[in-house]
Amino acid sequence: MKSKLNTVRLDAWDLRILSELQADGRISKSELAKRVHLSASACSERLRILEAAGAIEGYYARLSPSLAGGVIFVMVEVVLDRHRLEDQRHFETAIQGIPEIMDCWAIGGRVDYLMRVAAPSMSAYQEFMEGLLQLGLGIDQYYSLVVTKSIKSNSPIPLSALRER
Repeated sequence: MKSKLNTVRLDAWDLRILSELQADGRISKSELAKRVHLSASACSERLRILEAAGAIEGYYARLSPSLAGGVIFVMVEVVLDRHRLEDQRHFETAIQGIPEIMDCWAIGGRVDYLMRVAAPSMSAYQEFMEGLLQLGLGIDQYYSLVVTKSIKSNSPIPLSALRER
């Protein structure tokens, strides 16, 4: 499905709305309107347009890292054995339904993808990877980078990046 986001021009009001939502996704529509200095109806309409265009992908609760006490996170660099579009689509479609893969990015350089994987232990991670390799996703090589400490995570998208649109 192609995003409608390229058809929407973000103005200063939209950026204010997005900034407030990134800071507090549970904010009420009336409070959001107050904070961005718009009428409730104008703010609601802009919000509806931003949601319909795909600028807002969802509303989430950010869980405390302490909840994941015994969980390990591994950044996994993946190299596919073939680089045809159908092979990439097969890999990308297949990983969508795998909850242990928290994030996956197609990247340029010496590897094709970078994934963030969560596992309860190193042995569970290894079992997970062995199972992943058995799925026939075309993984030729993978490199595991174990996260030893989180320095910064779940940062909002900087407004300066949105202004360039």
